[in-house]
Amino acid sequence: MSTEAAPAAVKRTLRVGVPVDHAFRLLTEKMGSWWPSTHHIAKTPFTEIVIEPRVGGRWFERDANGAQCDWGRVLVYEPPKRLVVSWHLQGDWSFDPSPARASEVVFEFFAEGLEKTRLEFEHRHLERHGEGWEKLRAEIDSPGGWTGLLAQYEQFVREK
Repeated sequence: MSTEAAPAAVKRTLRVGVPVDHAFRLLTEKMGSWWPSTHHIAKTPFTEIVIEPRVGGRWFERDANGAQCDWGRVLVYEPPKRLVVSWHLQGDWSFDPSPARASEVVFEFFAEGLEKTRLEFEHRHLERHGEGWEKLRAEIDSPGGWTGLLAQYEQFVREK
C-alpha cells in the first residue's frame, strides 16, 4: 500500500494541425467559442470569455447583460509561445481574490513544423486552494474538467 499523495498538477499534451501562432490565438482570443457554456460561474451562461492580452490582465467571463465574473489574472503573456493565468476559483466554484489561494494554468505552445503545434498544458499549485484541494483536483482532472475542455479546444481548432 502506497502512502504517496496524488500529484497536485494536472498535465496534458495536445497536438493540433495549425501553425503555433494560430493555435495560440484560438486559445486566447476565442476561448468563449470552444469553452462549454455549462462551465460558468455567473448566474447566467457567458457570452464571452476574455483573457486581457497583457501581464496583470484579467481572465473573466461576461454574460449577455454585461455582468462580469473574474476567474483569474494573466501572469505570463508571451505570444505565441506561452500563457500562464492564475485560477482563483475554489472547490465550490466561488472566486477568491487572494493570490495565495490561486493555482496556475499554463499553456505552452511548440511548433512541430509549419502546420503542427504541440500544446503542453499544466494546472499546477492546486494545494494553494487549501483544505479540500484534492476534491478540486479530481474535478478538474475528470472528463468534465480539463480533459473535456481541451478536447473541445482540439475540436474547435480542427474546424478552424
